Amino acid sequence: MARKVTDVTGMDFADVTAQHGTTLFDLWSPGCAPCAALAPILDDLAQDFDGEVRICKADVAADTTLGARFAVRSVPTLALYRDGAEVDRVVGLRSRAQLTAWIEDHL
Repeated sequence: MARKVTDVTGMDFADVTAQHGTTLFDLWSPGCAPCAALAPILDDLAQDFDGEVRICKADVAADTTLGARFAVRSVPTLALYRDGAEVDRVVGLRSRAQLTAWIEDHL
């Protein structure tokens, strides 16, 4: 079964970000049209990078501490973590091809 995007809203982010390997966090909000457009792209990427990258999403409107923790100024914000440390971040809607290249650059 192909990997899916995992909703981690409300979880202990110290545990989630400290995991070994590569994790992409989608910090989003329900009222955000670009966030809605990004969701199916992330579903595809979760399948494309199954076994290489965990893709998680967190609703910054539902868990207001997330915005401060990740210093989110705009959504969607995508933060890429490797072995517990943030390695890169992009803000705004990107195409599947752009995100694929971005992830591959950091593997």
